Amino acid sequence: MEADLLLPQPFTDAEWDVIVAAAVANVTVLEAAHAQDHPAEDAVRDLLDAQPVGTRTALSLPVPAGACARVPTWHSRRYWLSLCEWIVTHTERGRTALTRHGIAAQTFLRVCAAHARYAESTTGRHVCASLATLATNDSLSIDQLKRGRRALKTLDLGVELARGKKLNATEREAAARLHTYTHGQPPSRLQSGAASVWALSAPAWAVETMPAPEKPHRKSRRRPRFTLMTGTSATQSVSPVPHHSPSSAPQSPSGSLSRCLSVRKDHQARIRAGEQNSTPTTPRPLALQRAAAQLIDRVPALRTIVGIDDATGRRRGHIGSVCDLLLDAGIDTDRWTGIDIAHALNHDGTTRGWTWPTAHAMTSPLRLVAYRLSRLDWSGPSPTERKIHDRTHKGETPTDAAHRIIKTRHRALVATSIPQARPATGEHRQAVREQLATDLAAKRTAAARCAR
Repeated sequence: MEADLLLPQPFTDAEWDVIVAAAVANVTVLEAAHAQDHPAEDAVRDLLDAQPVGTRTALSLPVPAGACARVPTWHSRRYWLSLCEWIVTHTERGRTALTRHGIAAQTFLRVCAAHARYAESTTGRHVCASLATLATNDSLSIDQLKRGRRALKTLDLGVELARGKKLNATEREAAARLHTYTHGQPPSRLQSGAASVWALSAPAWAVETMPAPEKPHRKSRRRPRFTLMTGTSATQSVSPVPHHSPSSAPQSPSGSLSRCLSVRKDHQARIRAGEQNSTPTTPRPLALQRAAAQLIDRVPALRTIVGIDDATGRRRGHIGSVCDLLLDAGIDTDRWTGIDIAHALNHDGTTRGWTWPTAHAMTSPLRLVAYRLSRLDWSGPSPTERKIHDRTHKGETPTDAAHRIIKTRHRALVATSIPQARPATGEHRQAVREQLATDLAAKRTAAARCAR
C-alpha cells in the first residue's frame, strides 16, 4: 500500500537532457519536411516585393542590395545607342573589343538595340529578357547575343547584376503566384528557370570620349526681310535660313542603321537647348518633407494614395501633395513634426467621436485630411515644443532639437548598455547544485542539533 502511494521520482539532469534533445530533433525533422512541401511564406513575399515595376509574365531574379548603385544610368535609350555606335566606330578601345570577341560592328549594334528595347526607359536597368526571347524577336542567333554581351561587359556598357539559373521550390512558388495575380488563373506550366538581369550603363570614359553634338540652329519665327535688288524684279532674302538635309549628318561605316542612331540626335543637345527656357524650381524644405513622410506613416487615409502599393509593388501618388496640404493649412513644420500633427488629428477625432474610415469607404482621402487639418488651431505650442522646453540650442528649431535629443539618447543607451553574461555551462550548474545540497544538509543538521 505504501509503495502505491509513493510519488513519482523527478528526472535526473542526464535523463532530462536526453528527452529535450530528442524533442528538438523531432521538431527539426518536422520543420524540414514542412519547408519542402510548403516554401517559406516570408521568402516568397520577399521575392514578389523585389520584382521590378511592370513585371507581368515571368519572375525575375532579385538583384543584390547596392549592385545598381555602382552602375551609371543612361540619359535615354537613343543616347545610349548613339554612344555604343560612337565607341565601336571611332575609338580604338571599341574596335579592339569587337575584334577580341569576334563580332561585327553592325551586329553589335543590333545586339545593343535588342537589349535596349527591354530596359527601363529612365535608367536602362532591369533587362530580364532571355537569350531565346531576344533571338526570336530580333532575328539574332544565340551565339551573336553571347558575343555581344561579352563586348558590352568589356566596354562597361552593360553589367550583369544577376546570373540566370534554375529556380528552386520557393522561387517556383513565387513565379506561380505572380502569374496567378497577373492573369487571374494559375499557370498551366510552372516556370523552371529565370534569365539573367542586366543593366545598360553609360560609363564615364565613354561619355567623356564622345564629343558633344553641335547645338541645333533655331528657326526664327519672324518673317524674313526682303530687299529689292537693283536692275531686277526678283527679291532676295538678306539672311536666308540654311537647309540641313539628312545626308549632311555625320555617318558611320555601319550603313543605314546609323541614321536612326545619329549622334546629332543626342538627348544631351536637347537638354542643353532647353536649359535657357527652363524655369527654376525651389525644393521643398527638409522639415516639410520629413513631416509629410511621418504623417503618411501614421494616418491610414494617406497610406492608400501615397507610398508603395503592397499588392503590386508600384508607387502611388507623390509626397508633394501631402506637403501642399501642410502648407495650405498654415502649419509651421519647424515647430510641428509629422508625429505631432498625427497626434493632434487622433486626439481631435477621439474628442469628437470620429474614426478614420476604411480604404474602400474613402472617395477623396486628401480632401478628408485637408478638412481635418482646417478644423484645428496650429498657432499654439506643439507637443514637441512642450517636451523640449528650454532645451534648444541657439538658432535651432524645435524639430531639429527633438531629433538631436533622440540621437543623443540612443548614443547614451548604446554606450551604457551592459552586455549580457554568457549562459552558464553544465559544469557550473552542477557545481551550484552540489553547493546548494551541501548548504541544505548543513542547515538540516544544525536544526536537528538544536531540537535535541
